[in-house]
Amino acid sequence: MKFDIYGPYDIPRNRYGRSNLITKDSVATLREVIDNDGLVNGCGCYVFAMRAGKGFKPWYVGQASRMKLLDEAMNPNNREKYNKISASQRGTPILFLIPKLTTGGKFAKPTRNKNGELKAVNFLEEWLIATALQKNPKLINHQNTHFLKYLHVVGLFNPKVGEGTTCSRALKRTILKN
Repeated sequence: MKFDIYGPYDIPRNRYGRSNLITKDSVATLREVIDNDGLVNGCGCYVFAMRAGKGFKPWYVGQASRMKLLDEAMNPNNREKYNKISASQRGTPILFLIPKLTTGGKFAKPTRNKNGELKAVNFLEEWLIATALQKNPKLINHQNTHFLKYLHVVGLFNPKVGEGTTCSRALKRTILKN
């Protein structure tokens, strides 16, 4: 199970009235920029973020198992989410694509099985959500976030400032990479 990372790709916005919106035309422009031997037609995960200054802030993590990666990442529902974020945040909207690769190193195609699941893609999406929540607790994902947001282990998981104990520090040194 191997994935690769592409991006960040600036998502073009079009001027409509007083707003710069991510539209269907934005998707077409983005498709031309990304056109990379089947990348847009593969399956995998994606991360929508805002770039401001020298950093990135993740706002949404998603996956495409049954649809093509770019089509899922830029579907009308997601564009609406991205536009709400873009309107309230400073910076440039960007997209990272994380396609699943075949054993031969090509982009894996979306699945056609009945339930449409690819376990590796599901796991990667959940891990990306958990990691993104550490950087941005206001991540707009709702699915797969309840435990990540509300589970609390003293000094270890979603810790509060200064609450660590001798035991929690020892466990943290034991299981976490420095």
